[in-house]
Amino acid sequence: MLSLGPVQDFIATARRTRDLYAGSRLLSEAAQQVARHLAGEVGEEQLIFPAPGGEVSLEELGKAGIPNVILALVPEGKDPKALGEKALEAARAYLKAKAMEVFRGRQDHLFLDTALAQVEDLLEGYYAYAPLGAKEDYASTRGRVAALLAARKNTRDFAQVTWGSAAFKSSLDGARESVLLLPDKPEEANRARVTLGLRPGEYLSGPDLLKRWWPVGEGFVSTTHMAALPFWEGAKARGLEGRVREALAEVARLVGEEARSQTWHPVLRDTPFGDYDVRLLYETRLEEFTSLAEDPSRLEAVRKRLQTLWAELRQKGLPPPGTYYALLHADGDRMGETLDGLQNPEAHRAFSNALAREFALKVKGIVERHGGGLVYSGGDDVLALLPLHRALACARALAERFREVMAPYGKGGVLPSLSVGLAVVHHLEPLQDALDLARRAEKKAKEDQPKRNALAVIYSPRSGSELAVRGRWDESPRLTQRLLRYADLIRLEAVPSRAAYELKELIREAGDVLSEEALVAEAMRILKRKEMKEAYREELAHWIRTKEHVERLAHELILARPFAEAMEQAGVPVESREVWDAH
Repeated sequence: MLSLGPVQDFIATARRTRDLYAGSRLLSEAAQQVARHLAGEVGEEQLIFPAPGGEVSLEELGKAGIPNVILALVPEGKDPKALGEKALEAARAYLKAKAMEVFRGRQDHLFLDTALAQVEDLLEGYYAYAPLGAKEDYASTRGRVAALLAARKNTRDFAQVTWGSAAFKSSLDGARESVLLLPDKPEEANRARVTLGLRPGEYLSGPDLLKRWWPVGEGFVSTTHMAALPFWEGAKARGLEGRVREALAEVARLVGEEARSQTWHPVLRDTPFGDYDVRLLYETRLEEFTSLAEDPSRLEAVRKRLQTLWAELRQKGLPPPGTYYALLHADGDRMGETLDGLQNPEAHRAFSNALAREFALKVKGIVERHGGGLVYSGGDDVLALLPLHRALACARALAERFREVMAPYGKGGVLPSLSVGLAVVHHLEPLQDALDLARRAEKKAKEDQPKRNALAVIYSPRSGSELAVRGRWDESPRLTQRLLRYADLIRLEAVPSRAAYELKELIREAGDVLSEEALVAEAMRILKRKEMKEAYREELAHWIRTKEHVERLAHELILARPFAEAMEQAGVPVESREVWDAH
């Protein structure tokens, strides 16, 4: 068993979604090199995880993402220690060769030797092995190897760094020195950064630059793309796409060459964002274009054109682009228990192959059908960006697909399930903070009682306190259904916005003072005071039976609002009460 990392350095230290995507690809391709080396030495049929075979080649698995833990059988006569060392050497050699390829043509702006040394030092690799006799229990042997690997990782190697010190640390993680070679004058240095695809003031290390310049043929969607997609869907639904394209073309002419899009991701195929930079739609981001920052009159002209567009669209019922998107992080439940039930390597290999073929390789299609961008899908682990108006539906679709694929592997009536965390964040929120929020949401889905098989949504507004809700997939109705229903009620203006906040305030002030019966009665009184149709009041009152229900209703009503705004903007039809009752 081999493990590659550190995941933090490859994936979490990212400022742009492109960095995030490239970091995940780097780690996956390094793992693919390990798997390829082992397959060449012991035979592809000896790979247990990942497990190519049938219609699924190792290259196909690599397109989705190969996990950073590789498991293989080593036939008698082969030295597992030598195999482990050689496999890790192959991964490091691949990363160095890739860095040489990526840095080519940019050497004049780099301390190249230092950059390459940092890349070489980036990858940490550990392995462990144990003998498996013909009569030995496979599950217990695999568990012993996993325990050995965990112990080995806890005794990390701390080697002296092989590069010298520099004046500036990396802007992303502060652990490595910047390797940029730039002019002394700040203005000239920033112009050089722009030509290199960097932000003004950035200082980046070799691994940072490898991720930033990683060749992504179709580009990768940004958080701003995700925030803007409901707006474009709404423009199409209202027959206003021509007006939006026309305005973007005018603004792009004023901005110049910088206005051209650098992203041609599949989900942008029918949008104007394959031609024009999506930042043109956001007045707060206009000064990021050098031509506008250096020419106030041109900047003012662009702002006026956008304001004219917003005024025109508002008359047609379409508000300006939204500012929130969803980051999804999902992980399988009870996978360890499931693996413990596999009694031999052949069964484990078949399980790995089915998981990859029927789930991991299908995730990209599911995410993109919901307008999102897949960062990573390896085994039972998923990370993706999504527009708010489709995020809940995507979370549900992934969970249902995983359940279908895992159905043959349930034991004692307990199926492996998928816990999903959704972080609803502002598109300008630092990406590392958004990642932390999505991981917390996924952890809440897994660890709150009753554990696992759940969706957790955490909403982090730009102003105001963070809010979290959670619901199990086997509830009736599910959390996704409740949030979508509340979003419809908000869009119908059937529920006064103050109702949710008054219920929340009731819990805060009297939750520990009033008896549960009195608390529920006071919550009912709050709803009766509000101006709403009796049918909607009864519908909300139906959910209130306990203190926990009052708190849940308050939180879910508040959290449904950003979804409601995105759905309203995108022109998603409101479901009738009859459709809701059918759920």
